[in-house]
Amino acid sequence: MRRTAVLLTMLAALSGCRQEKPLTANLNAENKVALRAVQLYYESPSMLLASEQRSVELPENPAAAVSIVIRELLKGSSNAGVPPLFPPDTTLRAAYLLPEGTVVIDLGGPTLTEGWPAGTHQELMAIHSLVQTVVTNFSEARRVRLLVNGTPRETLGGHVWLGRPFVPVPSMVQR
Repeated sequence: MRRTAVLLTMLAALSGCRQEKPLTANLNAENKVALRAVQLYYESPSMLLASEQRSVELPENPAAAVSIVIRELLKGSSNAGVPPLFPPDTTLRAAYLLPEGTVVIDLGGPTLTEGWPAGTHQELMAIHSLVQTVVTNFSEARRVRLLVNGTPRETLGGHVWLGRPFVPVPSMVQR
């Protein structure tokens, strides 16, 4: 008990010693936010993933930018003829870029929570659209791990096992 009190006192004293950098009036400038080109992957008529380029306001820091790119992907293709890969109520709860190259993506939404009645092909395309988009846009990213509502799940829609991280599969991408 005494040891805990001493430790808390020391932490409080040390935290008061740091000089906090004042926030600037323009956080976009502070975070080096700029319009940057990104590649998003959606299913093409050939049943492979095809790239769609968009310009998105992104911070320079990849760890901060990854969630913005994933949210852009979840909006769907700008081509109205391309069907959405995810249920329309899918949300990105969080995304983390870990130092060893794993990107953890936590998805949510009523359909994924209650059970998505997708077929095997749609589930594969959805998962690999996330993987291909993240790995293409962030050189630090090597693999993607998926969670649903903050917890590991066996599948998104009953077919593709989520028990391991996914890596890009070049043969799934249209050349």
